[in-house]
Amino acid sequence: MRQWLSRWPGRVYAQSGPEGVEVTVSRRNRPRPAERWWLHLLLVLGTLLTATMAGAGMTDGDPLRLVDVSLGGLAIPVPTRFTVHSLGPGLWFSLPLMVILGGHELGHFALARRHGMDVSPPYFIPAPPMVSLIGTFGAFIRLRSPLLNRAVLLDMGAAGPLAGFALSLPAIVVGLLMSERVTGMPAEVTHRIGFVVDNEYLLMGESLGFILLRMLTPLRDAGFVDLHPMAMAGWMGLFFTALNLIPVGQLDGGHIVYSLSRRAHRVTGMAALAGLLGMGVLFPGWLFWGALILLVGRGRIAHPPVFDPDFRLNGPRRVIAWACIVIFVLTFIPQPFQF
Repeated sequence: MRQWLSRWPGRVYAQSGPEGVEVTVSRRNRPRPAERWWLHLLLVLGTLLTATMAGAGMTDGDPLRLVDVSLGGLAIPVPTRFTVHSLGPGLWFSLPLMVILGGHELGHFALARRHGMDVSPPYFIPAPPMVSLIGTFGAFIRLRSPLLNRAVLLDMGAAGPLAGFALSLPAIVVGLLMSERVTGMPAEVTHRIGFVVDNEYLLMGESLGFILLRMLTPLRDAGFVDLHPMAMAGWMGLFFTALNLIPVGQLDGGHIVYSLSRRAHRVTGMAALAGLLGMGVLFPGWLFWGALILLVGRGRIAHPPVFDPDFRLNGPRRVIAWACIVIFVLTFIPQPFQF
């Protein structure tokens, strides 16, 4: 059997089980489609531009600040500061954000390809800063082959959040070292972080992980911190990590919980969706996120089955799964923004 498996032209998964050695074998029955690399590059460049514009808007040199220009008796708002020089500060935000989002999706991509799965390169989604605060709706990959077993599901699902979390940490620490204290805040401001543009405040919540990192910097006792764009990029990295680790449906968190226990996935899925609806009182964006989860799942929060659901997780993979759950606790924020 070992000799035969060694000649198998595909992937072999084998481990000891209660009834002997469990084996799953697979191979491709058709070649991968040709990738449209030009499209992926175009989306990367477009997202870099819109995220840079959004990052520049977090500074006093906002290139999208509109000024009414009279034309034929009509007042037409135009961005009079839109120059290469005015976009420069936005790179402090866009470059680390692109690295974090790209690292997350490339983590999924690399582990999926390692297991011989057919998966697309990352698709970045640019968005005008007037529509999205950060100039993007994130990124995603397309899975074009079935999931073989729960071990493959965990590897692919956990790789993205682990990469995104690890890349966010240095961005936060370096960004906080460049951030500024703000004194004389109004008494009604209860948040500790945000950013200030032209004396207007965007107040943001802090996850437990962000608080722990801030405690390592000179801003540990600051009444309010005006975040540097790089710190904002790291904050968004943790926020996206938490969004993906919500244990429901086909999110990364749903993959991870399903790999641990199919029954637990049903329970946590219903609890997570109910929690999102309840937290919509604090932040209306949770209602949108819950609706999007239901839309992607076509009204269901169940996880699609894997080919071999009885293939168990070994000890190291269980440790990785629980580490992702801890990361979710460290990164989740019930009220991320206060408008």
